[in-house]
Amino acid sequence: MAALDPLVPSGAPLAPDERRRTARHLLLEGFGPEAQARLGSARVLVVGAGGLGSPVLQYLAAAGVGTLGVIDDDVVDESNLQRQVVHGAADVGSPKTVSAAAALRSLRPTVTVVEHAVRLDASNARSLLDGYDLVVDGCDTFTTRYAVSDAAAALGLPVVWGSVLGWDGQVSVWWSAAPDGRAITYPDVFGPAPAEEGETCATVGVLSPACGVVGATMAVEAVKLLTGTGDVALGRLLVYDARTSSWDSIDLAAPATSSDATSVLALSSNRALEERSSTLVAPQGTLVLDVGPAPGAASPGSVWVSLEDLAAGEYPPELSGHPRDAPVVVVCAQGLRSRGAAALLTAEGWTDVRPVAAARR
Repeated sequence: MAALDPLVPSGAPLAPDERRRTARHLLLEGFGPEAQARLGSARVLVVGAGGLGSPVLQYLAAAGVGTLGVIDDDVVDESNLQRQVVHGAADVGSPKTVSAAAALRSLRPTVTVVEHAVRLDASNARSLLDGYDLVVDGCDTFTTRYAVSDAAAALGLPVVWGSVLGWDGQVSVWWSAAPDGRAITYPDVFGPAPAEEGETCATVGVLSPACGVVGATMAVEAVKLLTGTGDVALGRLLVYDARTSSWDSIDLAAPATSSDATSVLALSSNRALEERSSTLVAPQGTLVLDVGPAPGAASPGSVWVSLEDLAAGEYPPELSGHPRDAPVVVVCAQGLRSRGAAALLTAEGWTDVRPVAAARR
């Protein structure tokens, strides 16, 4: 399919030092100084400075994008360092926007970084996106994705979107104002916002290099949109499987029906057993572990432990002393964290582990 017109007008001629720094771009057939100058004039907003935002930010800064906005209200945690490569060990406890901005300025001192240390939601999304040429969405919650989609559609901004979970990744481009009848948005494909959040890297894990593969692909799509080069993934869903290192491309030329969206989303069916119960009754001799995000009364007599501690092999004494062949029930409110915890415990030798979604009291 033909390339789209560039999002950014031609910029000022490149200074000699910028031509030297970007020489490998200038040698590219179909790119050259004009496309590089467009990158220098571009303003790109990246939502999330995490597993996907990290490589996106690094590659866009290195590529020569003039202004990068970064939205993230979180601080760097030790568990982030496995995949969020824009941050380092010395940044633990620092706001992610501060850490990311410092890394980008170190990579390219001339880049302008705008820090938005806030949580994007429906109330502020439009004001945050306004003034940028392009949005790159690397967030990990449905609430934020739909807020970004609605605001971008209202402003007519294109969105480069990506997600990664476990071994699987997805990338696409959404644009409500796309030319030639190619307009398509995130809800067109995935339907209305769900009532509950889904699984995340914190509940089922993620292969760290897969974040780099997907994030780098998002950066490629951003560069193509900004410069009008190449064939962007507008109307296509790119699906990555790290197990086989393969990509599939699914055509999204028309808004998908709900059944189509279900088939697109069903990338991985190997999920552990989940049961839902508002009242958990555990047989005698069963250890009940609460792996909710914070201590709470998921069930009388339950023992709370964080997923991070389980992954580190730091067990509460009740678990350490529990026989490996005795039953363990792992609970959380939606059954997402409990499935990840069950997988960890099974790998460590407990043979009778059952994840359960149980309402907290």
